[in-house]
Amino acid sequence: ASIPKEGKVVALPDKNGDGVADNARVVAEGLNNPHGLALRCKENCELSIAETDSVAVYDYDTESEKAINKRKIIDLPPGRRHSTRTLLFMQGANENRLLVSVGSSCETCYENDARYATILAANAEGGGRTVLFAKVLRNAVFLTAHPGTGEIWATEMGRDLLGDNL
Repeated sequence: ASIPKEGKVVALPDKNGDGVADNARVVAEGLNNPHGLALRCKENCELSIAETDSVAVYDYDTESEKAINKRKIIDLPPGRRHSTRTLLFMQGANENRLLVSVGSSCETCYENDARYATILAANAEGGGRTVLFAKVLRNAVFLTAHPGTGEIWATEMGRDLLGDNL
């Protein structure tokens, strides 16, 4: 789980299986408003962490529950109106593509930086160019893939401050 205001990511192990975390163990700290997390295990486990201004991938040690060997793979625009960044690995043939949602920089405006109000796609190992996957999304905080088709679904947090009676 991420604790954005504290700049931490924690593991919440439930070793005795009672459905309640035994404790909160710090996985990574000193981060810039971390939000999105994506864990992927093949031969080894890797944890991708989205901070407000970047995405990094770490080697994740499942025994110590620590993220080590940080490698920044994506630069993101600074957080303004919406600072959270959500991550999702695509499925199937595109399983090495990492999606990153970046909310708009303002309430209602035309963006000067085309990376705002989008979902970006990048190579999960870094390198290569970040490309546009979806645009004109004010603040897509949650991403998921349909279990049958692999289609990507995102929430769209509509405009704030419209009033209760509109």
